[in-house]
Amino acid sequence: MSALEFVNEQEGKDAMAEVRKDTSEIDWCLFSYEGPKSQKVALIGRGSGGISELITNLKDDIVGYGLVRKTDRIDDSTTVKFAFIMWIGDDVPRMQKAKISVHQGAVRKWMGQFHVDITATNKNEISDEILAEKIMLTSGSASRVIDKETGARTGGSRMQRTGSLSNTKSGSSELNFSNEDELKTAIQEVRRDDNDTNWCLFSYEGGSNTVGLFGKGSGGLTELHGHLKDDIAGYSLVRMVERIDESETIKFVFIRWVGDNIPRMLRARLGTHSGEINKLFSPYHVSLEATQVSDITQDVVVKSIKNAAGTSVHVLSEEQAASKVQRPATNWTPRTTTGTTTNVTTKAPVVPKSLGQAQTIKFVNEQEVRDNIKDVRRDETDTDWCLVGYQGGKGNTLVSLGKGAGGLDELLPLLSDNIVAYGLLRKTDRIDESLTIKFVFINWVGENIDRMHRARLGTYQGAVRELFAPYHVDIDCAHLSELTNERVMQRVQDASGSGSKVKN
Repeated sequence: MSALEFVNEQEGKDAMAEVRKDTSEIDWCLFSYEGPKSQKVALIGRGSGGISELITNLKDDIVGYGLVRKTDRIDDSTTVKFAFIMWIGDDVPRMQKAKISVHQGAVRKWMGQFHVDITATNKNEISDEILAEKIMLTSGSASRVIDKETGARTGGSRMQRTGSLSNTKSGSSELNFSNEDELKTAIQEVRRDDNDTNWCLFSYEGGSNTVGLFGKGSGGLTELHGHLKDDIAGYSLVRMVERIDESETIKFVFIRWVGDNIPRMLRARLGTHSGEINKLFSPYHVSLEATQVSDITQDVVVKSIKNAAGTSVHVLSEEQAASKVQRPATNWTPRTTTGTTTNVTTKAPVVPKSLGQAQTIKFVNEQEVRDNIKDVRRDETDTDWCLVGYQGGKGNTLVSLGKGAGGLDELLPLLSDNIVAYGLLRKTDRIDESLTIKFVFINWVGENIDRMHRARLGTYQGAVRELFAPYHVDIDCAHLSELTNERVMQRVQDASGSGSKVKN
């Protein structure tokens, strides 16, 4: 069951609204399931003692979803950051763990905008210091930008704790790669149609901060399972084949594995590595957190892909997928999940190209696109929006659709139901007596775009969002009614937590 149910949804919304208000002392709230066999989410705690107080409510036998408010100082400005906390206790029943991947997306959407997220299975992975460091790693976006020559962000970030400001150093937990080219090559092999490799796994070397290649193969999830040990933390990319009507397309699944018996110090550092790891593996269609192989069975992964893509999607089993993958030669020997082989002398079946091959975006005029984004970011220009779309409405080549100084009202006429477009919008927000700049990323996917183009969009998302980053708010929309000044203002206010009124 994928639909999210609540014991008292309004009580939960009220608790989150309190956390988001600057005038409220409440700075955290926590939700869990009503009972070990229940699928209903209930509010189980809230308070004003920050993440340290929230941690005392995390028990080994519960799954928890938390929202925490944290104050961040960037230069001389104080801003509010929100963190999403996902807790999976070591003693959570297996059946309930299996529900997590199904409910996780719905919970995140229900909780609304947040700046960072931490997934933890041990209390050592979650602390005020870890949260502060993670916010610092993802922050800097609130600074009023941006060197006018280079477009680079300026200024540093310091976290406010118990009334005092202190610098946080991340050197002790910095992520390293033993051979980054080898890792990237393994990921590329998983993405390629002309390669049998359909999974790869990276892990830490000897409990250090250094990640290396731990395994790869062509046996899918079944083969991957044999490499997932209780004493490792690892990251995996798996290629799956899904059917949409009469067409097969490729879906990529990112798996974060945290074994129950990994070193305590390594467990504490994992949260600070997630940003770099996600950047390395992006783009992907579905992400899953797992502490046991039962969390990532074929059924669980298939259901997660279905939920992400729509209920009409059918994901093929490993046996079916093996017979669908295009091979480089007419005579080939496919690998089955049982380890046996079958000699095939007929021509290999041909399927549409995988989304992985089309993942790189191109430009008609890249410099123009980047210059327009910089113009939106510069305080000394009037430009407050820009928009790009795909050349001819298809493919992977972006072209500038326009820029201007007329705000959202000027941008909207460029949107239609047969295009995909990405925009950056600058808004001015008042927090107390200070004016700050907020940037809004707009992801427009028209209802009547080509079906195959729609299927490929997921593989472009990482590159596109990196092009427009940093921004404070992102809005996904397909109707003009979803993209109004009022909605943008509300989203900016929710993100800042200030309750302030956003000026046009």
